[in-house]
Amino acid sequence: MNFESYVFLFFVYAFLGYICEVIYCSIGQKKLVNRGYLYAPICPIYGAGAVLIIFCMTPIKDMWYLVLILGILLTSGLEYLTSYLMEVLFHMRWWDYSKRKFNINGRICLRNSLLFGALVMAVMYGLQPLALKGMELLSDTALRIIDCVFTLGLIVDTIFSTIKNINIAKVVHKISDITEEAKDKLMLMKEAAGEKLTEAKDYIGNTAIALKLKEFIAKYPNLSIRKIGKGKKRLSVSEFIAKHLGSKDDKDESSHS
Repeated sequence: MNFESYVFLFFVYAFLGYICEVIYCSIGQKKLVNRGYLYAPICPIYGAGAVLIIFCMTPIKDMWYLVLILGILLTSGLEYLTSYLMEVLFHMRWWDYSKRKFNINGRICLRNSLLFGALVMAVMYGLQPLALKGMELLSDTALRIIDCVFTLGLIVDTIFSTIKNINIAKVVHKISDITEEAKDKLMLMKEAAGEKLTEAKDYIGNTAIALKLKEFIAKYPNLSIRKIGKGKKRLSVSEFIAKHLGSKDDKDESSHS
């Protein structure tokens, strides 16, 4: 086959790969899922994988077992490389198999690799002979025109899709930064509150107020602080002191009693 034939096959298998992805993911999520990275209904990784398989496996297609093993290795390697490059570009993991058994860094897993192996066999011994017969119906000029139109469309689509996905990635990272900042502020507030409680505990424990406070609570054991607002409960002063401001000895005594 010449270069034009491989380009044409790239688009054929990229479209078929898109169909497979949509069906596979839609069944899993029980709703229609558009898994395409591009606006067009194609998945370039499937087209590239199919062309790689056809180019490498055609000379050994009579040894089906070797085609299967090498096909699994090649397609899995391509998926791993694509995952890594997309993460470097967008700073996001586009798919993650960490929860599946026998995965490598969450980028590839045994189940998907075996499915890719099945697709390799389907391509080499089922689809590819039909694709070759279909291309025989096209003249060289028609094939070049189709390749040029589709390639130009792919370039334009890739540019706009990448811009869109980069912008989406920026939004995701912005939300992540805001969330982390909020967590940090909450942590600082908790630390400040803890310091204030420690300060109050030290104040009560190291002054004459402690004796008066204990005497006061002894006289009025049901003393509570009024809570304003709907659904608010009254705060028991004795329980609050024992829980937040009481010393370790006080807590031990209360537990033994």
